[in-house]
Amino acid sequence: MKILVCNKFYRPVGGPETIVLDTIRELEALGHTAIPFAMAHPDNRESKYSDYFVPNIDYGTRRSKGVRRLVKEAADIMYSTDARRQIEKLIADVKPDIAHAHNIYHQLSPSILCALRKAGVPTVLTLHDGKPLCANMLFLRKGQVCERCAGKWFHHAVINKCVKDSVMSSLVCCVEETVHRWLRIYERNVDLFITPSQFLKGKLVEHGRIREDQIEVLYNYAETKSITPSFTPGDYGLFLGKVESFKGIRTLLEACREIPDFEIRIAGRGTMYEEGLRIVEAENLTRVKFLGFQTGDELVRLRREARFVVVPSEWYENCPMVILEAFAAGKPVIGSRIGGIPELIEEGTDGLLYEPGDAHELASHMRTLMNDPTLASEMGRNARLKAEQRFSIEVYMQALLGIYAGVCGNG
Repeated sequence: MKILVCNKFYRPVGGPETIVLDTIRELEALGHTAIPFAMAHPDNRESKYSDYFVPNIDYGTRRSKGVRRLVKEAADIMYSTDARRQIEKLIADVKPDIAHAHNIYHQLSPSILCALRKAGVPTVLTLHDGKPLCANMLFLRKGQVCERCAGKWFHHAVINKCVKDSVMSSLVCCVEETVHRWLRIYERNVDLFITPSQFLKGKLVEHGRIREDQIEVLYNYAETKSITPSFTPGDYGLFLGKVESFKGIRTLLEACREIPDFEIRIAGRGTMYEEGLRIVEAENLTRVKFLGFQTGDELVRLRREARFVVVPSEWYENCPMVILEAFAAGKPVIGSRIGGIPELIEEGTDGLLYEPGDAHELASHMRTLMNDPTLASEMGRNARLKAEQRFSIEVYMQALLGIYAGVCGNG
């Protein structure tokens, strides 16, 4: 099978790109032909199809732009003729059996979906975030969960400067989403949508954007073969991720006040990093350690030697890789009851859940695992078993190929 895999980045940038690159690797290993389509960039992975890529576009540049340039960028975000022209050449030359689009917004735009439809190529689109319902894709407004635009107009995004804290950027995304909704450009050109959580699927159906029978849930994965588990309970709890208020950092620090005798390590950086350091100093939270951004062997060691991983998010997480990777490492997870998190954690079996923002309940759960290393180890074993049986990349690929076969009429 020849699969055209479309994503604006073809290099490690974030979660969607990790999935794209891993999927291409696994498809090739299984004997299929994976054909990437993305933007050109010097840091891209090598590809014999790179001549078809769209020139690199950076809409985030701060340089001064004239009106004509701004209008051109807005038009390209809504419908890129360059991207359509390039993918039409690629389709004509490789004749793919199916296309799998991921993060195509803005730089590639849904124009490529129209080209795929015209060429008769069955197409699936993975929605890694809330893009069809929210101008900034995150359901966030000034650090708080917001659904004001979902299923309605997008003018709230402009009023609140939801995109890059900019009226102009918010206006462009507002117009983009409104036009795409009027034209039903995604619904008309995509055969099947994939969401990484039942939660996101439910939101899309609830707000009338996509029909339930057009959406398939496919959870993310952990590479269990490359993550060696450790069921020995460490002597600290671990937070991994962006140090942001919507990630629950303030709630976590408040909970730490109630457990001053246990160490919590925070690995990552973000806009709350410096503020977090000030809170720790002011509150004399000597057992809270901010480690900064961690990668490679040090990240592996931190996870292996932890007692548990804590995910205190206060925004709509979909299917956090940090939970699945903690499970693969044999660590239980304490997570907030929000977004897709409760779909991953079985209360009392492989982790514990609490109401988002409830520092007292979070502290209680952390104390439970602190005081009972046997329970932490048992939960870690259950977590690893779940990762192997439900969230391995092998399980993911089997399900994905089943989706491809169904969309192509071979299922």
